[in-house]
Amino acid sequence: MKWKSLVVDLLPPILLRALKPARPKRVVSQVAVHTVAGGPLKGRRITVDAHRPAFREMVEGSYDPYIWEVVPKELPAGVILDVGAHIGYHSMAFAALYPGCEVIAFEPNPANLERLQAMLELEPELAERIKVLPIALSDSAGEMEFEASTNVDDQTSSGGYLGSVKPPLETAVYERAGFTTSKVLCERLDDLVEREGWQVVHLMKIDVEGAEALVLHGARGLLQRDHPHLLIEIHSAARMMEVMKLLQPMGYAIDLLHEDRPGRCFIQAVHANGLTTAAV
Repeated sequence: MKWKSLVVDLLPPILLRALKPARPKRVVSQVAVHTVAGGPLKGRRITVDAHRPAFREMVEGSYDPYIWEVVPKELPAGVILDVGAHIGYHSMAFAALYPGCEVIAFEPNPANLERLQAMLELEPELAERIKVLPIALSDSAGEMEFEASTNVDDQTSSGGYLGSVKPPLETAVYERAGFTTSKVLCERLDDLVEREGWQVVHLMKIDVEGAEALVLHGARGLLQRDHPHLLIEIHSAARMMEVMKLLQPMGYAIDLLHEDRPGRCFIQAVHANGLTTAAV
């Protein structure tokens, strides 16, 4: 197998550009407001550069279809957690699907937060039910190093990760993609649940670039209390083992939803005493 082919197979699309030679001209961003054509946000407006693959899928309504195929058709009043909310596509989709629920969006990258807020301004009815927290989640509270790109429009801002974890890719890849180090506030989810007094949490989406197990360790009390339906992006085989070791003894059954490429996949974990509503 050629080296270039191997790179394409292993790297997430958002970071492939980091290994390409420098070019004399920077690609001009073409951000615009688009009306979503299908999917959970059909008819809603989002602000993206639709020339980029992931953003084009958001506009078309074909982004992450495996999620919308397995989530419940409806939910009673409660809370949905979007951990690693990026620019807010999933948070807005959850708010649209479940009008009786409050969505909590966790996103520590300031660049993503700025775009997320701009998206919410386009849809005030959804924004009323989405609370944005500019923090990261882990198994301990405090200030931690965070490696991230501020470039939303080339899609690299979705790859930010806590400095305490082994990221999915080699450090050099992130450096060439323009990632820099900053400090972010981290919280334990169990501490937040107690402090905020959140009612039952029905659903959690977790996409945190290698910190999956840390988030879950910090949410043990919540998992045992509410048995939420979990949707988790797994970024390596080692992270998969950690997640399985934590969730299976708690009564969760794990299913593969989507294999992105070797070492990266999206799973769902459903508890025996959790949601039983038929999937969409």
